[in-house]
Amino acid sequence: MEVKLEFISMEVFKSMSLEEKISYILEHVKQDKILVLDGAMTPQEESKLIEATMEKVSDDFPGIEVSTLQDRSLESWRESLIRMLGGSPRGLSVIGPSRLVSKVKKDPRRITIFAGAEQKNASKKKK
Repeated sequence: MEVKLEFISMEVFKSMSLEEKISYILEHVKQDKILVLDGAMTPQEESKLIEATMEKVSDDFPGIEVSTLQDRSLESWRESLIRMLGGSPRGLSVIGPSRLVSKVKKDPRRITIFAGAEQKNASKKKK
């Protein structure tokens, strides 16, 4: 199975409610896409996304992996002002289906994603 990456501008979400944003993300992740958002999701948004995901977990959809990098150099008041004016702070968020994202390594300046489909049949063929 190929791995599909979709890079999404936060402009896509500007006119959406939180529920619409979560639906959009889950719809695309269920299509086995790893999404890279060009802005940082807030902890509240991540929490709501995980909550909505848990309601949809099944044999066909085992869940998601989420990781966010955010520019911590912005003072909290400035970040709050940016959000109040409808902007998003600098950073990025990566969201993918847990069946494809096998491992996430994160440090303050980078996210490393290990992705690929499970190779159950491939390991049997090698024997």
